Amino acid sequence: MFSTRFLVLQVLLAGCALAVIHDCNNFHNGVYNLRYCDFSNVFVTHDAEDIVFRSEYPRPYYFEFNDSKLTEIPRILFSSFPEMQNLEVAKSQVENINKYTFEHAKDLRYLNLSSNQLTVLNNFVFKGCDKLVRLDISNNRISEIKPNALGDASKLDHLDLSSNLLEVLDENLFSKLILLSYLSLANNKLKVLPDHLLDNCTLLAHLDLKDNQLQTLPENFSKNMIYLRTLNVDSNRLTSLTIPQQLTKLFASKNRLSSVYAVEPDKSQLYTLSLSKNQIAGITNITMLESLGVLDVSFNPVGALNLTAFLKLRKLVDLNLEATQLTRLEYGLFTQQTKLRRLDISYNFMRKIDLTVLTSTPSLEKLFVDGNGLLEINYELVPKLFPNLTYLGLFANAWNCSYLAGLVRFCNNKGIEVSSTKTYGEMLHMTNVQGIYCAGSDSDRVYFQPSTAIRHDDDNLNQDKDVQLELIVGNISSTEFEYKLMVELLEMIRTVNATNSGRLEEVRRIAMGSERGCTPIHATGYQVFIMLILTFILVINVGFLLYVHYNANARRTIDQMIIFRRGETASVQTQLEEF
Repeated sequence: MFSTRFLVLQVLLAGCALAVIHDCNNFHNGVYNLRYCDFSNVFVTHDAEDIVFRSEYPRPYYFEFNDSKLTEIPRILFSSFPEMQNLEVAKSQVENINKYTFEHAKDLRYLNLSSNQLTVLNNFVFKGCDKLVRLDISNNRISEIKPNALGDASKLDHLDLSSNLLEVLDENLFSKLILLSYLSLANNKLKVLPDHLLDNCTLLAHLDLKDNQLQTLPENFSKNMIYLRTLNVDSNRLTSLTIPQQLTKLFASKNRLSSVYAVEPDKSQLYTLSLSKNQIAGITNITMLESLGVLDVSFNPVGALNLTAFLKLRKLVDLNLEATQLTRLEYGLFTQQTKLRRLDISYNFMRKIDLTVLTSTPSLEKLFVDGNGLLEINYELVPKLFPNLTYLGLFANAWNCSYLAGLVRFCNNKGIEVSSTKTYGEMLHMTNVQGIYCAGSDSDRVYFQPSTAIRHDDDNLNQDKDVQLELIVGNISSTEFEYKLMVELLEMIRTVNATNSGRLEEVRRIAMGSERGCTPIHATGYQVFIMLILTFILVINVGFLLYVHYNANARRTIDQMIIFRRGETASVQTQLEEF
């Protein structure tokens, strides 16, 4: 009996000796965090290898692998830490995910597998990921995704499949992702989207299809996506485009568009529209969208503008007409653009520009007149016309050097920037003032063609942040899960506000017309009743937000207590190991 026990003990000791042990590093950006666990220099060539992952604190939930090579993700990781919520396995040379990899990942919510070497996603590979809400598989080599690959991740909210080698997608691939709000298929090789690919993704708010080879979009592809707000189809091969009325941002530059059409433009919610570098010859359909605040039609053969072209665009704050073959600006063209802050009319054929044409745009902060072959400009009127101007683009014109020196000096004295903030337009190899080309004499003058134009950077086309959300969480230290709850709460409040305005309008019509036999007194009572209900809902939502914040503070307090106790006594795990 004794010899048998001794033999078993020897086998166990031999197994422990052969096992590869990796201890967790709890320091994140130099700060000790019990919930964070970093494993570095981990090498796994096969999932069946005998590996032990250990942590001093028994319940971390944020895990990250650095400087590691994992041909497969070890399943023992999830059985060792069943409360794992976040897993970062980026740049770890992962080549394969098998059917049982995540069977014990019951609490996993965020999974980052970006920048690995995956080539295919087989059916049911995410079986066990019942709570997964965010999945990033971008920058791999995936050329095929099986129809049921994502079926077990039905709670996904954010899915990134960008920068892969996808050419074809199964029509049912996203059929079970009914909670999906963000989807990126950017930078793949897609030529066609199946007609019913996104029919069940009714909550989708952000869809990124840029850098593919799409020639058309399915008819009514966004019909069921009533919450779709941002659509990016930059750098495809589209020739025509219909704008869904629920969109607030549409990016469709670098296509072959000659026709852009909006269904019921008076109901459109579109605020940002980018159509740069297409084949658009007329913008009449576009300027019917009264909600537009940012419009970019640069590098299109637009030509002469009708005097009433922008009459309905009273909300415009950013207008880009760079390289649109303009020859002049008519008086009255910008009569309604009192809110305009950025105007780009560079690289056109306007040899002369009278700034008084822009008298109705006193809010201008940035004005680009580069590349028009200008000899002079009535710059002495700038402070009076544009008291808020901070930048004036003057590059690639035909200035006389003496005249330009006076213009630049004037702008510097008025606090108006003229130097390029980017490597745009500077011509230091030619006669210049502060990098701006000028001619010493008429015989030396060079006229630059629009074909030499370089697109100006526009910050308004690169803003993906939610300003309202930043105001809410600006002073709150939260986990990603709490952040997501706040996003959902904010969207709920916005929906209530949007619904409220429609109902109030209906009440007003009832009161004015006494529809349905209802008197004005009844209509007012109905309005008060609706307002009370909406107020009650708002109070509940705010209470929920405070509850989430309170729980976060309580959890952080417990963590601090654990850190304090850690300094006095050894951890439970350490004691067990010593035993």
